[in-house]
Amino acid sequence: MKLTTVAAPKPHVTETKVTQAVAPEVLEYNWGDHDMRWELEAFGGGTRLTLWTNIGRRFIAMGAAGWHICFDVLDRLLSGTPIGRMVGPEAVKFGGWQRLHAEYAKQFGIETPDGPSQKGRTN
Repeated sequence: MKLTTVAAPKPHVTETKVTQAVAPEVLEYNWGDHDMRWELEAFGGGTRLTLWTNIGRRFIAMGAAGWHICFDVLDRLLSGTPIGRMVGPEAVKFGGWQRLHAEYAKQFGIETPDGPSQKGRTN
């Protein structure tokens, strides 16, 4: 199948291969060199969406912060208070991205481009 990034500054189409589809619970596919798995499951009075993907360790904090913002944008859209689409550089410029990036770097115990993570540091 072809995966198209909607409303990107320039068209971006990626050939992908669906590896598993169990409607409506699971969609799994390859996107470039990333394996993507989306799962829906009943949770409390609603639905839990889980995304699993492989991201190189060097980029894991950046990827986690980016996906976090994607889910925040989706949450705001579904709650009726949309904040608009953010992609690539726009997401990085978003005020919360730097904080999320630093927090994920600390959680994963990795260094960020700004320097070492906070793991093992004392004030």
